[in-house]
Order: sequence, then structure tokens, then C-alpha cells
Amino acid sequence: MAIGEWTLDTLTVGSSASFERCVEAADVDAFARLSGDANPLHVDADFAKSQGHRDRVVHGALLAALVSQLIGVHLPGRRSFLLSLKMDFVAPTYPGDTVVVSGSVKSIHPSQGVVMMKMSVTCGEEVRARGSATVRVESDDE
Repeated sequence: MAIGEWTLDTLTVGSSASFERCVEAADVDAFARLSGDANPLHVDADFAKSQGHRDRVVHGALLAALVSQLIGVHLPGRRSFLLSLKMDFVAPTYPGDTVVVSGSVKSIHPSQGVVMMKMSVTCGEEVRARGSATVRVESDDE
């Protein structure tokens, strides 16, 4: 199956995809401007360090946006529509960290046209975020 070309009829439980991304300081700055979330924890390294972090903390919502990329581009891809996303942010991510965004299909509900997915964001062996998503996916006859 070509990446991002999945349909409800071609997905199976266990179908999975992942991609790697280095989260740059410029990404954090751009996200702060776009979202309006200028909390000093995200935009002021000195403040973040005073709170016990090694650098500014990447917005959790930026990590959630990377999960959205996984769903909309990789799995299931262009024939999908994110209905819900639940994420737990279990460890901070910092500018310069390379994360792996992964997802897998946990269950398929053909009568509803949805799949349930398990999501994770890791950096090396450390889980930074994990969660689940409900995704509407077109069938082959749509």
C-alpha cells in the first residue's frame, strides 16, 4: 500500500506508520506565534531553566500537530478525517530533540466508518507523549 493511500477496506488491525522529526527552536517560535501561546516556559530559556528544565519546553500541542500529520499524511492518509485525539504528555520535549511519531490501528469499525488508533511520540527510548485517536476513513466505494 502506498503511504497515505489507505482506505477503510485496506486497513487492518496492526497497520502502522511512523516518521522522524527534529523539533527546531524555530518550530517552537513559529508555533508560539501561530497559537498565541507565549507562555514563558515555551519562549524564554532562562525562565524554563529556572523551573528545572534544560531549555525551553516544546508545546504539547505542537507534538499533537505532528500526530495530526501522521494521521493526515501517512496512516491512514489523505482519505481520513481526525474526529478525536487524546494525548498525555508524559515527559518534556526540548528544541533540538529528534522525535519519532508513531501510530497503529487498534480496531476497525466498518459500520461507523472509523478506526481507533494508538499514538506515541518518543525521543530515543523515552516516551514523550502517548494517546489515542478516532479517525473517519473513506471506504473503497466512496
